[in-house]
Amino acid sequence: MHLRKAPSIEAPDPNHRTKLLKIGARQCRYIVSDDPRHAVFCGASTREASSWCDWHRRLVYVPSQPGRGERGTRVPEAK
Repeated sequence: MHLRKAPSIEAPDPNHRTKLLKIGARQCRYIVSDDPRHAVFCGASTREASSWCDWHRRLVYVPSQPGRGERGTRVPEAK
């Protein structure tokens, strides 16, 4: 079995970071600060219909696995 190496993705520029009330459309909503009361978001540009830039999407996205149903429940096997 051969695993494909993921393409290299550059880390987002810290200059894009922004506060919640200033974040715009197509900006990454990954929280990069430690204090949730004063959250700072990545702010890098995103693909259409995504909440995260490519860098942070790799951290938060878990692809579905065969044999798994909604919310991680097991799908019964046919007998």
